[in-house]
This record gives sequence, C-alpha cells and structure tokens, in this order.
Amino acid sequence: MGIHFYDSCPMSPMTMETRLKPARAITYAGVPCLVWAEDALSFAHFVPTEMFALQLLIPDKDIERAAEAITSSLPYRRLTEPHKDWLDFEFMDPDQWSCFPNSIRLELTLPQSSRHEDDPVDIYIHPASWFYFDVKDDSRSVSLVPPLAPANSALRFPTRTAFLDSLISNILDPPTGVRHGKLDARLFTYISYINLYTLRAFPRVLPNGDLEPEHAAVSASLKPENRRLWESNIRNTYKGWIDEVTARRAILEGMGRVAEARKPFPKDRCFTWKKGSQARGLHTSTLVGSSASSSKALLVRNPMPTPPNAAISRAFTRAQNILRKRG
Repeated sequence: MGIHFYDSCPMSPMTMETRLKPARAITYAGVPCLVWAEDALSFAHFVPTEMFALQLLIPDKDIERAAEAITSSLPYRRLTEPHKDWLDFEFMDPDQWSCFPNSIRLELTLPQSSRHEDDPVDIYIHPASWFYFDVKDDSRSVSLVPPLAPANSALRFPTRTAFLDSLISNILDPPTGVRHGKLDARLFTYISYINLYTLRAFPRVLPNGDLEPEHAAVSASLKPENRRLWESNIRNTYKGWIDEVTARRAILEGMGRVAEARKPFPKDRCFTWKKGSQARGLHTSTLVGSSASSSKALLVRNPMPTPPNAAISRAFTRAQNILRKRG
C-alpha cells in the first residue's frame, strides 16, 4: 500500500473550525493556547491522522481559567477521573497510574443526536511545562491565519522543531520521574508521523553515513540533547530507552547543565516488568530495551489493545513499514 503526501491540511475547513471551537473560547478569555497532538499534526503539518481528543497546552497558571472558559460557554463538563487513555498498560503497571496527573479533562455533554460529527468529545487541557513547552514563545509556534478564519488568530501551533523537541524531552525526561509505556508509545508515534509526512527525501542516510541535507537540517535545528534520539530513529540505531536517557544526560553534563544531568534517574517500569517476566520464564525479546533495531523496537512497543490507541498503533505500524522500505 502506498502513501499519499499532502501540501495542505487533509481536513476540510469546516472540520478545522469545528474542532478548534473550544480552543477559541480559551483565547477569547485572554488565555494563551497552543493546539497539540493530532490536531496540530493534521492542521499545521499535514499529517492525515485520525482525530481523537482535542489536546491543548496552556501556561501552567492558567489551566483553571482555560477550563472555565470552555465549560462556561460551550456544552462541556469537567470530569475528575482520568481518561482510560491516560492509564498505563495493565501488564506493565497493575495500578495503571495516570500520565497526566495535573491535566484537566472535559467531556462533551450534548446528546449524540445533537452533536456535529467533528465536535471533540474529549478535551485534555495540559499545563505546558508538562511537555517542556513555552506557549508564550512565538518563535516555537505558528499561526494558521490564513488559511483559518481571523477568529483563530490567537491560536498557536507548534513548529516541527518545537514539536520534536517537546516530544523527545518528555520521553527522555518524564515529568513524573517514571516512564509511562502508553504515553511513550503515543509520543513515538507522533515523531514517526512527523518524520514520514514532513521529510520526503530518500535515502535518509547517504552512502558516506551522513544524513541527507533535509534531515541534517532538522537534526541541527533540534536542541543538542535531543538530536541523538531523533537520529537513532532515522538511522535505525535505537538501542533502548535507558541508553538514550543516559546519553542525553551525558550531553547535558557536557553543556554545563549539571542540575538537569544529575537529577534522579527516571524509573522504567517497562524494564522492571521485563526483568520480572524473564525471571518467570516468559518471552520478552520483543520488548523495548532489547538490542533490536529502531524500527522493530518502536513497532513492538505499541501493543495498544483498545481504540483510539489501536488505531494509532495500526497507523504507526504502516508508517514504520513504509519507512523501512524507503530508507
């Protein structure tokens, strides 16, 4: 099966405007708002992904105001329990702790018969620091007006470089201090989407071992501590999460960022589960942390059993297969 590249958003203008209605409510209240996740991938980077929850990054001090701006003007209610997509895989963590303990979850209250098909059913309002993103730094984001209507002028979308830096930082320096298997799988999926749909030059690695110019430019644009993981994804040299965290901290140490380099090492529940499974005689050779190549390691880390994670996993598998054939 082939792949189709887009030079504009694959979603209709009506879909975009409908999806962004809650985000506009936030900006109308004077709160900075950056569109995140699938909506940012599709609208700003032309990735033909399915749409799930509308995820928004808000300055930490303003997330309550953002939630109030939506619930006071649109038919959404606040829920206190975490969404099932926030809970880690049960086989890794029987307690299934949430990857977003400080985020706010909203749910559409309209009956099914009254909903527009593009209305976001779920909204996740994240404190921007959770993804190491400064929403107020306009050099790291763009406006989509035009093609969006002027009413969206205050909305921001991450640049490719800022998106990648944010994803990699969260993967290798999880804010909770503990690696979250399900969130990692999703963030790696976003990285693969960006690589596949925004970087079209192949082969990615030249015969002399250098990255081809377009990919080399992206690597150079990333923060120094994030380049290694991104390049390992491109070069199929990914060895495992622990190795990447260790290497990133060595880079930070070399840059003089000692406090970041020497903070407590994040815990890896996946690695702990793997060791326990090996002790019980279970087959674990396909777990991340093995010496498998990047593509294989990333593919096997997506055993997502239920939608929407299953849909993301299928799309990610297709993307990785295409990249292996072309790269």
